[in-house]
Amino acid sequence: MADLFERVRDVVVRQLKVDPAEVTPTANFTEDLRADSLDIVDLTIAIEEEFSSEADFEIRDEDAENIHTVQDILDFLKAQGIS
Repeated sequence: MADLFERVRDVVVRQLKVDPAEVTPTANFTEDLRADSLDIVDLTIAIEEEFSSEADFEIRDEDAENIHTVQDILDFLKAQGIS
């Protein structure tokens, strides 16, 4: 099974239509991956869908406001018990 970073990277690549090499833990969604606010909303929904079978969670607006990088998503998922 793919590790957490690979799974998140795959969702980011699919949603933002970026090269997988661009998706690193430190990549900022708006600055590095050129995502706009609608892209971020779509990305959070895709992350929820990808990991919904492993934990019952949602990315609330307050949480989404603090998610700026790939690492922020990884940290959020780990805090939800997903590894």
